[in-house]
Amino acid sequence: MKILFINPSLRQGTDHIFLPVGLGYVVTYVKQYGYDFDILDIDAGDYSNKYVEDYLRKHKYDVICLGSIVTHYSWMKWCINTIKNIQPDSKVILGNSVGGSIPEVVFQTTKVDIIIYGEAEITITKVLDAIKDDKSFGEIIEPLVEIPHANKGYPSTVRGKGIDGIIYRTKNNLIVNNGKRKAVKNIDEFPFPDWDLFDVETYLRIGGKKKVSYSSFYKKDEAIAMPINTARGCVFKCTFCHYVFWHDPYRHRSAENVILEMKQLNKKYGANFFNFWDELSFHKLGPATKFVDKLIEADLKWHWTCAIRADLMGKDVDAKGNTIPREDRLNLAKKFVKAGCVSAGYSLESGSDEILKDMNKKVESKFFKEQVHICREAGLINNTSIIIGYPRETKETISQTMSQLEELKIYPSTGYLLPLPETGMWNYAIENGYIKNIDQYLSDITERQDFNINLTKMTRKEMENETSKWLKRLNEKFGNPLKNLFKTGGEDKNTQNQAKENMGQKPEINENTTDELNYGRVSGTMR
Repeated sequence: MKILFINPSLRQGTDHIFLPVGLGYVVTYVKQYGYDFDILDIDAGDYSNKYVEDYLRKHKYDVICLGSIVTHYSWMKWCINTIKNIQPDSKVILGNSVGGSIPEVVFQTTKVDIIIYGEAEITITKVLDAIKDDKSFGEIIEPLVEIPHANKGYPSTVRGKGIDGIIYRTKNNLIVNNGKRKAVKNIDEFPFPDWDLFDVETYLRIGGKKKVSYSSFYKKDEAIAMPINTARGCVFKCTFCHYVFWHDPYRHRSAENVILEMKQLNKKYGANFFNFWDELSFHKLGPATKFVDKLIEADLKWHWTCAIRADLMGKDVDAKGNTIPREDRLNLAKKFVKAGCVSAGYSLESGSDEILKDMNKKVESKFFKEQVHICREAGLINNTSIIIGYPRETKETISQTMSQLEELKIYPSTGYLLPLPETGMWNYAIENGYIKNIDQYLSDITERQDFNINLTKMTRKEMENETSKWLKRLNEKFGNPLKNLFKTGGEDKNTQNQAKENMGQKPEINENTTDELNYGRVSGTMR
């Protein structure tokens, strides 16, 4: 059985590329399970759509697998339908967030055969076994029970039982949902991604040494940066985040397991800088302390970035109302630095506590401010993202958010609210008529900086002008070289200088610098 995995380019034509951690785990698991396969790495090769078409005409496969996030919906449609037009007998399997969140839409707009719903490693092997042995994926539960959804105009899926974690199309065009597979509790059990399956040198050359993942602690040609996934899922249910539909428990790898992978990546590839490629690396003081204590004990002498809770070190009371001394929180931040952490991404999202409640963020802006002060005092670089455009957003709340960042000297990664499928804001946008044509809406989305549907009472122009006015002000005030004021990830001039100061180096004072912003240094906040 011939199998192909496709790694799409999330930002085609750019030189900001990252080793695909999710796919890395899946193909490594499939390889160890005993299957051979090819990988068409569009990201590394920067392949055009025509190249993909030509490749599919020259190489025939029984099974073709790909993943897609929501912002890549349009390309996903094109790719699946192109595959089925060229190779109609191939089974097409879709993973990642777009399929699992809106299967009824994807099945109607594409010729996909199977969608992986949730973690893919175990599920994909079960599906491949069934295809190889020409066995069914399960059976439909009788009488037919439809699974309701908010996406009017699209057919509901029906309940089935068999291979857990899949949604599939039958010969008579029924869409059957077998339900989610239970998440693996101990993620230490998964093998480390086998990066030799990919063109590592290209990723390290383009992603690590040009502009992407090196730290200000290193000279540009000395950092060898690689991603590590230390945790899966998130404990929170923010109304803007696609993770809410997974409902998987939050799980963290053991420090010993992470350290072992770091050592292996250093020995094999010379890696000395690691992006903890997580939605949420740390959210509680106790587990975070135990983890960094282990890293300190290992004395690795390497550096890393992570994504933490916006109030991890800023909140002065615990869940039971007990006071957490500032000294304890500051000591944890200092431990992060001692363990090799150079920057922590944590999202303010909004300076308005009312909007934070609408987001179900479960954090207060005052704790964010305190965390910034603590991290700065400890020598830990701050990075944050913000979301503009919740229904109660006004010029005043935008000013409230931006003025806090101005005071704290943080340039934000900024984007407009884009309701994502199966989130709270998705349902709100559907029910209130902001999204009338789901397929068109999803096709129009590229990056959150480029598109918005405006759920506020402001005009779109008013919202965009107020946001741009503030970003221009912050960019100029902080001495940044940003041409595009809306940025995804990365460090600005202020954080670069902070890093140099932390290392006892002279900060950059040339206000006319043309240095490019370094993308991708902060993982987890803006993926």
